[in-house]
Amino acid sequence: MPPEDAVTQATSLGPKVASLAAKMLELDPGALARLRRMDVCGPGELEFWKLVTAVDLPGDGKTLRLVKILATLAPKGESASRRSFHDFERPLGAALCDAGLSEARLARFLALPVQQRGEALERWARFLAAQNTGALNCADFAYLLFSSDVRPVRRLAEAYYRQLDRKKAQEEGESE
Repeated sequence: MPPEDAVTQATSLGPKVASLAAKMLELDPGALARLRRMDVCGPGELEFWKLVTAVDLPGDGKTLRLVKILATLAPKGESASRRSFHDFERPLGAALCDAGLSEARLARFLALPVQQRGEALERWARFLAAQNTGALNCADFAYLLFSSDVRPVRRLAEAYYRQLDRKKAQEEGESE
């Protein structure tokens, strides 16, 4: 992807993902469950089509997978009791580090061709949901899914290792 396309995509994709995450908080528990179980090779659930047309995202396989990932991250339960799971200030790499993702798993992801990232990102979403790590930048999932550019992958690794360094420094400070 040429650099100008990546910049354009990043500036338009982030707000759309934020809006998508906010709209998911309003869905009833059954609708979210259907999105979590959705077949990314199928036609998509009705809720999928309502969401993507509302935020102006394409109805393709990558968007199906993104919606499934966000539904996996969305808090369960009644909509009135849910908190936001999207936070632009907390990168995916930092959240993965905090959740205990191993460097070996990160390295395997970094080596994946772009076409194989989707399933790995779904596994990460299930991992993060199980760890209950709190809000994170959901747009990072979109950048990794939609872009063949290396920059989102580099940002992921950088955020992971910056957070790992912070944790090590904090542990060393506590042991002194």
